[in-house]
Amino acid sequence: MLDTKNSVAATTERQKNINNINLNTLFNFTKTLDSDVEKFLVIRAFYQLNYFDLESNDREILEELLKPIGGTK
Repeated sequence: MLDTKNSVAATTERQKNINNINLNTLFNFTKTLDSDVEKFLVIRAFYQLNYFDLESNDREILEELLKPIGGTK
């Protein structure tokens, strides 16, 4: 029973940490990167790692950024 409580507490703490990393923080970080390739890779990694924890409108914003010019994802 104690393991279950610890697991729930750890999951809740993880959710709080993800919610603290919002898109503004991500975009501010990507401004410090030099190349567009680095920016794309960071945004894609963030999107993939946090897909299920993101709000739907945040997902849509990131999906737009990941679309290649003149094409689809």
